[in-house]
Amino acid sequence: MSSLFGRMFFGAWLTAVIMVLAAVYITHIREFGDPGQKDRWEGPELFREITHNLRMTRRHGTEHFRHWLERQPKDVRDRVFAIDRNGAEILARPIPRSMAPLFSALNYRNREAHGLVEKKPSVAFFVPRRGGDNLRVVFIAGKSKGELLLRFVLRSFWPILVLATLASGLACYWLARYLSKPLDNLRTATRRVAAGDLSYRVTPTLRGHSRELGELAADFDSMTAQVQESMAEQRRLIKDVSHELRSPLARLQVALGIARQKNVQVLDPELDKIGKAADYLEDIIADILSLPVSGADERPLDDVVEINSLLAALTDELKDEARGKGVHFDILNANLELLVATRGSSLTAALENILRNAIKYSIDGGQVAVAIEHAGNQCTIQVTDSGNGVPESELQAIFRPFYRTDEARTRESGGFGLGLAIAQRTVAQHNGSIEAFNAPGAGLAIRVTLPLLDSIF
Repeated sequence: MSSLFGRMFFGAWLTAVIMVLAAVYITHIREFGDPGQKDRWEGPELFREITHNLRMTRRHGTEHFRHWLERQPKDVRDRVFAIDRNGAEILARPIPRSMAPLFSALNYRNREAHGLVEKKPSVAFFVPRRGGDNLRVVFIAGKSKGELLLRFVLRSFWPILVLATLASGLACYWLARYLSKPLDNLRTATRRVAAGDLSYRVTPTLRGHSRELGELAADFDSMTAQVQESMAEQRRLIKDVSHELRSPLARLQVALGIARQKNVQVLDPELDKIGKAADYLEDIIADILSLPVSGADERPLDDVVEINSLLAALTDELKDEARGKGVHFDILNANLELLVATRGSSLTAALENILRNAIKYSIDGGQVAVAIEHAGNQCTIQVTDSGNGVPESELQAIFRPFYRTDEARTRESGGFGLGLAIAQRTVAQHNGSIEAFNAPGAGLAIRVTLPLLDSIF
């Protein structure tokens, strides 16, 4: 059992069942009383009948007891043995060897004795008569411990065990659930925070639990709030800096335009370099400003887009760019209208970033495979390039802002590590998911899963 709840439940349940069995053993099996006590005797009516006939024997002689015993059923006769003054059993039966000490213990002074015959509690009586016609009688009054144990197991033990197991199972289930529920809530919180949902708070889910868990939840929420505030301030700072950079960049573009109007040909190479650098900086600023600062920046998905048409339009727009590298698109459309809720052109921009990356990192003369599939209430878009892929250790990191692999860490390759970061956050805002993996026999594959509108079903 790998889960904490399962280990706690079965551990507590097993402990409770063992304790119940130990209590049953101590109270019902191990102690049945000593042979001299009547709590192990059986057949009180028979006992009273024997004592009555013994009193009659004192009046009428041994023959009376013999006649009475002969008329009894076999199971009664097997429990009562009597010897006369000559030491002979009155029904001429062999006397059990373990019964001899009881007969020997009977005399005029000791007219009643208790002991075990074949491990069964027994009582012996001495009946004196005038003339020496004495009678010694041994009555096997109960069963052995083994027989009592077997009867207890067959009649009483199983109901006790079943009831104890059910009762302890319910109690242990509640206890294990109560103890493991806060840990499950904390695990859920850590996973959601790790996935980027810094607004999640765990304190409301642990209300009513112990003080220690409450303090732990409060500390966790405080840590998450600080991280959320720090990241929001960081993003806000980057955006503020980007906004401030746009003003001098605009002036630089104006100055560059004026310089080109002077038509000084000797400066054209330098002006072109300045223009490329300015365009590069402009693209970086535009991508930074497109990143959301926090969850409060999200707006409702109030528009609808058809995925097959959207991908067809995007690949058509990027044909010239792909043709420049000799790259062609291989598109596999779904045979069904796939409607997805969106907001403005946000989803269009995210998919365009993914397609541009696929073109950029494909080898010259390669292809970009675009597959659109439908499964249940979701659709899947997979874009696979024909490049060299990404090291397995970096497949998660490529979705971080400004992250580029070692193979792509040069400006000549294009890009600055924001395209996939923007795509991931955009897909998350559409309640979808995105993942990257190396496709067998190809390059890097980006798979986007989006929920479909119910109207198509």
